[in-house]
Amino acid sequence: MNKVELKEQISASIDQYDVIGFLQELIQYPSEYGKPTTAQEIVIKHLRKMNFDIDQFSGNMENVTELEDYCPLPENQEIGEDAFNVVGLKKGKSDQGKSLLLFSHIDTELNQNTLTNPLIPKVDNGRVYGLGAADAKCGIAMMVLASQAVFENVEGLDGSLCLMSVLGKRGGSAGTLSAIMRGYTADAGIYLHPAETGHGFNEIKSYSMGMVDFKITVTGEVGVEADDIDDSEVSAILNGNKVITALIEFDLERRSRLMFEQGSFQGSPKTKLHIGRAYGGTYVGLDPLFFTMECRMVFGVGETISSVMQDLKEYLADYFVGDDYLNDNPPEIELMFMRASPAYVPNDAPITKTITDNIKVVQPDVEFIFQHHGASDIRLPIIYGNTPSIGIGPLCGNIYAANKVEWVDIQDYIDGIKIVANIIVDWCLID
Repeated sequence: MNKVELKEQISASIDQYDVIGFLQELIQYPSEYGKPTTAQEIVIKHLRKMNFDIDQFSGNMENVTELEDYCPLPENQEIGEDAFNVVGLKKGKSDQGKSLLLFSHIDTELNQNTLTNPLIPKVDNGRVYGLGAADAKCGIAMMVLASQAVFENVEGLDGSLCLMSVLGKRGGSAGTLSAIMRGYTADAGIYLHPAETGHGFNEIKSYSMGMVDFKITVTGEVGVEADDIDDSEVSAILNGNKVITALIEFDLERRSRLMFEQGSFQGSPKTKLHIGRAYGGTYVGLDPLFFTMECRMVFGVGETISSVMQDLKEYLADYFVGDDYLNDNPPEIELMFMRASPAYVPNDAPITKTITDNIKVVQPDVEFIFQHHGASDIRLPIIYGNTPSIGIGPLCGNIYAANKVEWVDIQDYIDGIKIVANIIVDWCLID
């Protein structure tokens, strides 16, 4: 049987699966971020049925804290001992076979779902609703069911297949990054996460932008206490306004200079500075003693978190060289939670072609959008595992909307299982 016939046979077998029931089962088992990941037991059960070697390990981040992409947990959050990653590895039969890594995250965000009981999924109008239906238990379901369909029709693969169900939120440090640093790499990887932009499988996430959150704090000085007409104070807020002006000019200069040179984004700026919020505090009388701006910088391949922060420090130092106070009391820059290096997989890479070819088999009319994505987990296998990785996923909705119930499109989800199965066949079987 050739590969075309084999893929047709596998797709036909998937149509007999209770694919909606499997996703509903995953939804019904909780896996809220940092709390016991009961849903991983479902993944483990199915990996065992397929005779994968299973590695279950905690979200301990001790081995990644020195990496530039390490993202510390937000304040007052922690990962419990019963929150764990699951990796299944099935070694190939041949040294000549190519290995494949499939990964997604199983943890969920409870505050983004307003169902009376968010663990009771709902099927309506061609969609599955429920906590994690889209973000990202559909990705976990796709890789498990696709693998099952392949192994029911093939005795073994020439190349190794690795499935990672990880704690991927909060920048991926506890999940994807920890798993990659544990040694799980491959010749190529696919991040199975739904397309938040509404593009479905049209979207090929091949460019993960660099991203860093930071805050800049400007200080002030107290004037003469209880002297209403004294003007010796230094207002942190007024100095903060000067820094905001400097940040805007810094951003405009970068955006005029740093452009995508080729590919789908050619001619567009590959950098942007966002000032998310600004606030003052600690007053003595009427004198504000500090003013803080929380910012996010997005940037492309060719820069690093360290280089961007160093450029900003040098720019501000030059900008305020004539300002007596800010020259002597420079703004303090402190890294916050999100830290992500940029990474890119070219459109002509072998894994990109394998993915797009097999999407075309299942969805012949698709027109591809090569999408840059803010700090996608595709960056972690690329940077730390030398594993070129692409993100794809089904149509979904309401992942980030407040007080809305997330959903995934059923037909796109089923198509996704077939697409992933086809990719496994093409990548892991020798012709």
